[in-house]
Amino acid sequence: MAGSSLRADGKPSFLARPMSRKAALITSGSALVAGLLLGGGAGGAGAQSEVTSLKDQVASLETDVADAETVAVENDTALADARADLDEALNDLATATAGLETATAQVTEMQTAATASQTELDARAARISVLEGQLSARTVQAPAAQAPAAQAPAAPASTYYDNCMAARNAGAAPVRTGDPGYGRHLDRDGDGIGCE
Repeated sequence: MAGSSLRADGKPSFLARPMSRKAALITSGSALVAGLLLGGGAGGAGAQSEVTSLKDQVASLETDVADAETVAVENDTALADARADLDEALNDLATATAGLETATAQVTEMQTAATASQTELDARAARISVLEGQLSARTVQAPAAQAPAAQAPAAPASTYYDNCMAARNAGAAPVRTGDPGYGRHLDRDGDGIGCE
């Protein structure tokens, strides 16, 4: 190493010469300043890349915030639409409820009217039954009271009319089947009534 630290003229090189204290301090201080400058530059480069990274993160966050705001606006619109639909459904429900109440009132009214009509019909049926009973009683009593007066004088059982002129003269025309004096010779068309 000693050979390489000598100059061509045989004198030691600058680095091979012993340094004075003052020179050593200056050299050390210079090296320290240079190291700080180099470190600061390297740290500055690191800080620069960190700033760039932070800017990228901020830009990404700003994009996320913008997307979130868009989604929030869409959600607000959807919520407003849902509220409008709900309001419309509630209005429809209120209308349907009012219609149901009206229909229920009408049905109750009709049931009341039907009950009143049935009561009236029952009363009329009872009155008709009473009147029919009275009519039957009168009908049974009236023929019994009038029976002797209503009976016509009986024709003799052996009544015989030679012809319709004889039946008319006797006041028996027309002569029906079962009447005294009826005969087939008086009933030409055979309908059961002679001397029509």
